[in-house]
Amino acid sequence: MWEVSKSDFNTIEKWGLEKDPFAAVKDFDLVKVEQRWLNPEQNATHAKYVAAREEYIQTQDFDNYYREAQKPIDRLRWEFLMKRKAWFITPLGWDRIAKHGGRVVDLGCGDGDVVQRLVDYVNDYWISNNIKNLELLIVGIDLNKSRVENAINLVESPSESIKVVFHQGDAIGDGLDFDDDYFDFGLTCGVLEILDDTQCSKFLDELSRIVKKGLYIEDLFEKFPGGFPRDYLGKLLLERGFLVNKRHILMSEPFDTKELQDPKKLWPVLLDQNLWADKT
Repeated sequence: MWEVSKSDFNTIEKWGLEKDPFAAVKDFDLVKVEQRWLNPEQNATHAKYVAAREEYIQTQDFDNYYREAQKPIDRLRWEFLMKRKAWFITPLGWDRIAKHGGRVVDLGCGDGDVVQRLVDYVNDYWISNNIKNLELLIVGIDLNKSRVENAINLVESPSESIKVVFHQGDAIGDGLDFDDDYFDFGLTCGVLEILDDTQCSKFLDELSRIVKKGLYIEDLFEKFPGGFPRDYLGKLLLERGFLVNKRHILMSEPFDTKELQDPKKLWPVLLDQNLWADKT
């Protein structure tokens, strides 16, 4: 089990996300994508990452893992991961949510770290713009009971006008017990990349059915074992009535040719995509 220290948080703070939450977009460059392989730690970590995933796929029930795995997490590691992942999960289009309020679903919410970031983003936006007449309900749904319990225990709202609830649900199998267009906005992060084409189609069908205004998606953008990155998400969304209006490709941590910048070296440097799509 990896541990977190104050210095780990200090390292992430130096990435400058407090001043610019889109620092990863400005750091991205196609030449850097190629030059990341000059980094010895990148090569070693990538090889280890690929080997571990391939071994797990061959020896375990990989698909059932996402439903059944026990994933307890303490607050310190949860807070570190929330700040760490903020590099590649940018608040693209979140201002739309803050301006309108309403109901939001985070489908595949995991431990609720993205929900917490959205709560904090909207609360800060309302304070900065003196908005007092809006309310927001965020519903986090995940397949894994253990991670839903984490979210319930860890996510906190600083405002009575922002409410959060979490529960277990299966968008692909049983479907979700919500009316069409029940939610104004939807988010899904790190989910589509682990779904095959049939699963992805069912997931997007359900997500687009229950959301009526806008969608935010974060997804890995390059091939990895057990993964299904897609550079044609815009087409899939358009077929379901959503038009991509904002999109960024970025790397999963700041670029460096000598060493990985993540102090815990949790992953190699991978390509990621963030997009915002509006209902047509």
